[in-house]
Amino acid sequence: MAICVVMGHCFFRINGWHHDQLAEQGMGSNVVSELILSSRIFVLFVVALFFLVSGYLFFIHLEQWDSKEWKRKMMRRIGTLLIPYLLWNTIYIIYRIGPVLWGCLFHGNSWEEVNAWANANGGWWSLYWNARVLGMGQVDLWGNPAHTTTPILLPFYFIRELIVLTLFTPLFHFLLRSRNDKISPYAIVTLVVLAFLYLTQTSFVIPGFTAESFFYFGWGAFLSLNRLELSEVFYARRWPIAIVTLCLFLVMLYNGYLYSQVGRIVYPFFTVVEVMAIINMASWIVKRSHSSERFAALKEGVTSWQGATFMIFALHFFFRQEVFNVLNRIGGALTGFYDVKMMEMANQFPYIVLLNFLSRIIIISLLCMIVYRLLDRFLPRCCRILCGR
Repeated sequence: MAICVVMGHCFFRINGWHHDQLAEQGMGSNVVSELILSSRIFVLFVVALFFLVSGYLFFIHLEQWDSKEWKRKMMRRIGTLLIPYLLWNTIYIIYRIGPVLWGCLFHGNSWEEVNAWANANGGWWSLYWNARVLGMGQVDLWGNPAHTTTPILLPFYFIRELIVLTLFTPLFHFLLRSRNDKISPYAIVTLVVLAFLYLTQTSFVIPGFTAESFFYFGWGAFLSLNRLELSEVFYARRWPIAIVTLCLFLVMLYNGYLYSQVGRIVYPFFTVVEVMAIINMASWIVKRSHSSERFAALKEGVTSWQGATFMIFALHFFFRQEVFNVLNRIGGALTGFYDVKMMEMANQFPYIVLLNFLSRIIIISLLCMIVYRLLDRFLPRCCRILCGR
């Protein structure tokens, strides 16, 4: 999931050209548009699944619920969510403002440039909450504005929304918990309402509040509060789920992903079944690991790096542009296309562009994993704080 986040941030933007234009090429146009566009669709599940798992884990093995238990959980979230959120955004602000600070410290530039930089990004408060605005011209299915905001460190909009969701956990518990060992009507109505808001892509345009986050977190909380095992509840229906996922994927691919009305309507439905399909794949690997040495080794290899998950999620945005620049120069040297749009290169050298895309994911992920290992080895306490452990 963490590496899929990296993949989602590794698409091209060169000389005014963006990955959105891949849809204009049409289905079957070239190997680059097909493979890169397909990967773009497949990584949609990541944030949704993160929310679902977070809601599930918040209430798992809950024996009692009172103000004392809620305060205990909230105090724990200060260390796992709030402190890493503030630290990483602060580090990224320093990283971004570094050239301005350098000019003030060593070249006699005015310190007003620091405030000017912050104001250009919405102000100091916005840097930590809503510094970036994405999709300014977008509207939801009701015609209302549907742009989203993120803190200055873009991936941390997920943590921002998770902080908001934890404040609503008493309400989630009241509405979604079972009563007399039966699923409550309140729970059914709540999930239907949340699903309706999400599937109709209703936009709140309030930083930290989205229909997606409330639906998936609530869905995970519902499974946990009603003692439904996450690794089993979908697995019994794995084949119908897989078939529906494949069918909706083909519909989205044929219609150009989110760049058509059909694609935008199908998108939330596809993400719902894709989340279930991904959970089923993970469950299948775990089940096979009990009887197969090969799958046991795969499971062991993956879980040995689970501590690096948060580091990959948080740190990859720091390496992103520098890695892009180096690989783009290499691509230009190999093809002679130094100053043209990437699509022109894709049409003549598709495998070079594909290799560029895959190299971005691999190199950025490896750099994050190396940093994690070094910090864990030499500064273990610092590593634990940064990773929310």
